[in-house]
Amino acid sequence: MKKRILCVLALTLLCGALLMTPVLAEVTQMTIDENITYQTMESFGTSGCWWSQYVGLWDAPYNDTGRTVRDQIATLLFDRNFGIGLTNYRYNLGAGSADSGNGSYADIHRRAQSFEIAPGEYDWSKDEGAVWFLQKVTDLGAKEVVLFCNSPLERLTKNGTAQMIQGQGKSNIDPESYAAWAAYCCDVAEHFIEMGVPVKFISPINEPQWDWYAGNQEGCHYEPTQIAGVYLAFLDELEARPSLAGVELSGPESGEWGGQTTKYVSALLNNQRLNAHFSAVDCHSYWSDTQSKISFMNWMKAQGHTQKIRMSEWCEMVNGSDFGMDSAIVLAKTLAEDLRVLNAVSWCNWVGVAPGGYHDGLMYAAENGAGNISLVPLKRLWSYGNYSRYIRPGFTRVQVEGGDALSAVAFKGQEYGKNKLVVVLINDSIAEQPVKLNGSFSAYDSIVAYETSVSRDLVKITERVSNTAFTLAPRSVTTIVFSD
Repeated sequence: MKKRILCVLALTLLCGALLMTPVLAEVTQMTIDENITYQTMESFGTSGCWWSQYVGLWDAPYNDTGRTVRDQIATLLFDRNFGIGLTNYRYNLGAGSADSGNGSYADIHRRAQSFEIAPGEYDWSKDEGAVWFLQKVTDLGAKEVVLFCNSPLERLTKNGTAQMIQGQGKSNIDPESYAAWAAYCCDVAEHFIEMGVPVKFISPINEPQWDWYAGNQEGCHYEPTQIAGVYLAFLDELEARPSLAGVELSGPESGEWGGQTTKYVSALLNNQRLNAHFSAVDCHSYWSDTQSKISFMNWMKAQGHTQKIRMSEWCEMVNGSDFGMDSAIVLAKTLAEDLRVLNAVSWCNWVGVAPGGYHDGLMYAAENGAGNISLVPLKRLWSYGNYSRYIRPGFTRVQVEGGDALSAVAFKGQEYGKNKLVVVLINDSIAEQPVKLNGSFSAYDSIVAYETSVSRDLVKITERVSNTAFTLAPRSVTTIVFSD
């Protein structure tokens, strides 16, 4: 009897072990055709909104790195060797709520200063921390700076605040004030350019479809019929300033690809003068599924609009802190979809740094009561780096067949005199995934793979001269770089 019980127990344990052992997945075969090309990448970036104004003041030493805390954060974001090599930075051109104290804000960091002390008079020492960070990322190699406004200057708004007030209508600025607002933004752009900051875009409107009532952040609502007037006023000011000849307007910065976005884009591109100015359409990927992106692109084609697509803001809208691969995989898959479906030439994460409690920042940072600062680079940072560190400005997306399950994207380009092919693969399974890459790779004599996973942060895992078979770790993002 005891023997029978032991045999049954052994068989049960064996069956349980077999059930718990991951079954090795079938090899995914992918073919890369470098002769079929799509968009050429311009930048990857992030926003300094709501954090750079205080992070830029953190000048205490950081551990034993030889850097200050603020240097460490900037380096992680914009240095290519130590960090993820971003090249686009969105600077929040505030409305002045931090100066006036007007309005209602649950978080004081969502207030922002303005440089204006009187119409046409400026104190350039203001917003010190944010300006320090702007200069630092410029030194680290940022090539595109976007000056973006959540709201017009408070003195130009109807209610004297940078927020909407219930019962007072939706639009918070009269058309008569557009020109003064444009003049302010262009004055700031000229000042930064004189400092050596590569200002490439001015974006006066942010997510115009939302109401932006008091209690949240600086913001302003616009109906689709109103935004052309704003952009025309800014275009008048830009064209009147030779010093800003290389600066473009960015818009309409819709919060999603569905909803009223086609109405906002139509308001810009159906105006002949604005259509000729806008080389790209900038919108955000919040609340947007694959079909809404496909529908938007089909609409653009049907309308005959040929502007490029820039995805200028996204984060995962989920409460709670995440230090692991879950949100890193979501970021990587959203990015891959935007590259593949929207043909996005630029992609920006919403914020570089956050205090925690949300799936937004690429790192969590906070001061404690003793004056010390905790800094945690997240898996989101490194999974983003699987793209930004290796797919450089000027690299062109090429055809990948058979990689849909892994959200595969591939880009080719030339850097430092070398031809490169970069392939990014996402394995969101809990099991390993074998992959075989097929294509004309004879021109390449170096193949290096880098992995972000539960145990690795954008770490080199293999280097070889041939053999294009790889095994992707569970819950990982892997970049494979071919080079001659």
